[in-house]
Amino acid sequence: MADLFERKCILIVDDHVEIVRTLVMNFRARGYRTLAAGDAKTAAAFVAEMNPDAIILDLGLPDLDGADLIVQLRKWSTIPILVLSGRTELEKKIGALTAGADDYISKPFEIEELVARVETVFRRIQTPVSTPHFAMGKWEIDLVTHRIFESGVVDSDVHLTPIEWKVFETLLSKMGGLVPQKELLQEVWGDAYEKETNYLRLYISQLRKKLEPNPQLPMYILTEPGIGYRLVAEVTQRNI
Repeated sequence: MADLFERKCILIVDDHVEIVRTLVMNFRARGYRTLAAGDAKTAAAFVAEMNPDAIILDLGLPDLDGADLIVQLRKWSTIPILVLSGRTELEKKIGALTAGADDYISKPFEIEELVARVETVFRRIQTPVSTPHFAMGKWEIDLVTHRIFESGVVDSDVHLTPIEWKVFETLLSKMGGLVPQKELLQEVWGDAYEKETNYLRLYISQLRKKLEPNPQLPMYILTEPGIGYRLVAEVTQRNI
């Protein structure tokens, strides 16, 4: 794992010195390069000049709200942004994700979870979901023929409706990443349905019944309450 990410550079944007020190120490110990900025102005300059591979961003910056910085950066940069913030209010999380953040982690946090989220982003970039054949747990997935089946098992095909496929593929496109409800609704049903969260609950429930070993205790399709969903299964390329 270290070899895969050892040359990646992470920009840490936070005005809390102890948090910055902790993150720098932990990520360097895992082979990453790091940059640190204590305010939005410095962070924007680093992004423009140093082109880091990912940003870990606190929202409570001294010169600009972190969500506003995300909006500014998204005008010209697609660098992954993971928000790490003590703001736990649902509207703050939704606001950051709507602004363009790729994920949101609340303080206090576990460093191992943060590292896992960062590595998930890098893995998704390094191996984009652009090839048509995958394995997810026991399931073989063919995105060309829209088949999901258990390898070597006769009559094991799982039938997904066109809408279920669209929901599944949207989650798959950001494997491990948080997909906000609004983004899912817009992608699958269009802008007019961005508030119809009941649609999502129905189809997520149906997907879990078809793909999860125990739909009541999902291990693949996880809910971030009030925010969105993430597909967390390890997906590997296959030649079906």
